Amino acid sequence: MNKQLTWIAYQKLERLRNEELPHRAFRVANELRNAEMDVLAKGGRGGRVYRIPGTRKYYTASAPGEVPAVRTGVFRLSWRPKHFRIGDEYQSRIESSYNVGGYNLGALLENGSPRGQLAPRPHHEKILERAKPKALKIYREPYF
Repeated sequence: MNKQLTWIAYQKLERLRNEELPHRAFRVANELRNAEMDVLAKGGRGGRVYRIPGTRKYYTASAPGEVPAVRTGVFRLSWRPKHFRIGDEYQSRIESSYNVGGYNLGALLENGSPRGQLAPRPHHEKILERAKPKALKIYREPYF
């Protein structure tokens, strides 16, 4: 009887690993994407005011240390949710595919430019903080 219970528990764990965890990793990746959209869209910026070329409109850039400002929305829309398996673990992340001058713009804004022409505009930690409660809720749901 004990061997049978062990086998049933093993089967349930295999099902969890092969079916349930990838779904949850996907959901968490989507929560990261939603948090990214919120963090990059909201909040006042305190940097310089620029005129948008070819228009009579103005926008306010982000100051060093602030979340990057949105002017065209291309950077904000370039983020894609990803989930994948490494060994027995599943990881969720979002990645920006927008490059400028051979550099990934997300990393460039987060850390600043290599020579210091662009001061850091940290946003990764704020995205993680915004997504963390919902991600924990997803992973804490009952598995069986």
